[in-house]
Amino acid sequence: MFERLKTLFRIGGAKVGIVQTLNDITDHPKISINAKEFERIRSNRKIYKNAYPEVEYVNSDGYIKKRPFHSLNVSKVVSKKLSKLVFNDGCDISVDNKEADKFLQQVFSDNKFRKNFGEELEAGYAIGGLALRPYVDINTGQIKISYCRADTFYPLESNTNDISEAVIATVTQQTEGQKTIYFTLLEFHEWENGTYFIRNELYRSEEQSQVGVKVPLSTLDKYKDLQEETAMPNFSRPLFVYIKLAGKNNLDLDSPLSLGIIDNAKRQLIDINEKYDEFMWEIEEAKRKILASDHFFKVRYDENGNPMSRFDSETSVYQRLKSDEPFISEFSPSLRSSEFINSINFILRIIELQTGFSSGTFSFDGHSVKTATEIISENSETFSTRSDNVLIVEEALKELITTIFELASAYELFPATENLGINIDFDDGVFQSQDEKADYYSKLITAGLTSKLSAIQKLTGVTEKEAMKIVYEIRAENLEMDYATQEENSARNQLGDDE
Repeated sequence: MFERLKTLFRIGGAKVGIVQTLNDITDHPKISINAKEFERIRSNRKIYKNAYPEVEYVNSDGYIKKRPFHSLNVSKVVSKKLSKLVFNDGCDISVDNKEADKFLQQVFSDNKFRKNFGEELEAGYAIGGLALRPYVDINTGQIKISYCRADTFYPLESNTNDISEAVIATVTQQTEGQKTIYFTLLEFHEWENGTYFIRNELYRSEEQSQVGVKVPLSTLDKYKDLQEETAMPNFSRPLFVYIKLAGKNNLDLDSPLSLGIIDNAKRQLIDINEKYDEFMWEIEEAKRKILASDHFFKVRYDENGNPMSRFDSETSVYQRLKSDEPFISEFSPSLRSSEFINSINFILRIIELQTGFSSGTFSFDGHSVKTATEIISENSETFSTRSDNVLIVEEALKELITTIFELASAYELFPATENLGINIDFDDGVFQSQDEKADYYSKLITAGLTSKLSAIQKLTGVTEKEAMKIVYEIRAENLEMDYATQEENSARNQLGDDE
């Protein structure tokens, strides 16, 4: 009761400007990034969700009716394709310490990381970035990984290459009486004099579009044990990892936020949906048309006063023409399928260009589909785009693993481990066979252009420490072979002398 009274006083205080209130998260004094960046991200989200309003049309009676909008949702197809190329089941993640690796694999298993990360990466590529936030679940004592999409992640301190401080927003709905109340938790990640701090603020609003009034954390039961401020010493990096889509943000050169696949192809994605909708509607309307004079459209009433209609007015099959004499006729419109298909394929080629995919990736010429070997032999845009994004995801996963072990050490879930060798081996077999890679590196070693250590790392995906162990094993085997050969030659020479 006391907390509810405090909340009511705060709401009243907000109306007279005493208590802090926010219309939008970007209104917070700590957040200085351009609000247009988040408008862009929210727009991308609507396109990715494939949520379009109904289309209005005029029926046979001349009334405005509505029908569903037909769309292809190419944004999901493109982002899913890229996320699968970058991260899939073939990606191997490990560390060179056996006990540490066992702990890491358990964390990934508890979080179903391979499945969830791939799905969230798809959405991140579509709308404009993805943040991973490891935390410790106090109830289970396990490390959990939450995913923060671009529309819930707000940078604080950053440059255009890295984000060191940020705010993560979490919205919760709760029913109070007959009203739906929206609570927004703002989780601030900040550095002060080398110490990492997490600060929490809770806001309450009766409108979904507004952040609302700042209220105590205890207002919501789920946050009653949450501290307003927590110091996290002995951390080398933030407790979040931000993954960008490769490429510069050309819409705001000073923004640290990523573009999404949708951004530079937004007009084309809208165009292709409109063309597809027109095509599907023309297919529905390609059935025969009936032309009739307005005599047949006159409304008559039965003995109970109910209107009697001769035609189904919900369709546009029946077309009314004004005439002095009654007449009725029919005709069948021709379907312009080839024109629509050519238009859709043309727009698809532009989308491929805008999103960094090779021509023909999302279109079919009716005769053949490019294989993975053809893709790499052509030095294709798809391979280049994939390689650029693999580098970013690889670095992000290494940062995630570092954060997991620092978090585990802080909560005494696993002892502190220094100089941990992290191995991330992406599945390059999609584009290049292992035989071709082995032959390539063998030639480099023979020509003296690379070391065995580097070649082993690239071919097997092991860490430098493990690769060095393999090099020593090879040297030991060669020494044993040389010793055995010397012993054999010595025995033969001795036999010759005896004869």
